[in-house]
Amino acid sequence: MDAPREPVIIAEQGGLVVAERGAEVLVFDRGNGPSEITLFVLVVITLVFGGFGVISVFSDLSSGTTPLSGVIGTLILAVGVIAAVAMYFCAKGIRSRKRRPLTAFTPVAVFDRAQRIYRDGAGEVVAPLDQVRFERRLQLTSSSPKLVAVSPCGDRVLKRGNPFGGGIGDLDQVLNAVVHSYRG
Repeated sequence: MDAPREPVIIAEQGGLVVAERGAEVLVFDRGNGPSEITLFVLVVITLVFGGFGVISVFSDLSSGTTPLSGVIGTLILAVGVIAAVAMYFCAKGIRSRKRRPLTAFTPVAVFDRAQRIYRDGAGEVVAPLDQVRFERRLQLTSSSPKLVAVSPCGDRVLKRGNPFGGGIGDLDQVLNAVVHSYRG
């Protein structure tokens, strides 16, 4: 049995990929959201604890104050170093997911332009493609919008954007153009 053909990437934003494979438009989520938030928190911890730790240690060495302040400065610096190491591995994980082929991920949505249907990631038919449009909507818990497929059968969230991964960009416009302009 042949391996599935690798889709061609049309657009990518914040771990969400819009790709094309023949008459199908596939939407993949690389699942980077939690990792991107974790990476941001680790960067902040590294900068704050590492910066204060370095200043505390050098201040203690130059002024010769009590040994307790040097120990505290060293502990603060150690937290910053540990956060930097964790940050490195977190970023490495994000990069490795980005290098994985799209066929390693399950699509969030499949828009079959030849058969004119919208299927979910499990392959279940959701709606006729002519009745689907894509919108960005506000989220109550984030400053970034979410990407939604709107159909008479209900709204389906394709991706919840987060400010640490770049949000959803203009993927709503890309999907509207690519899905509805096919004349195969």
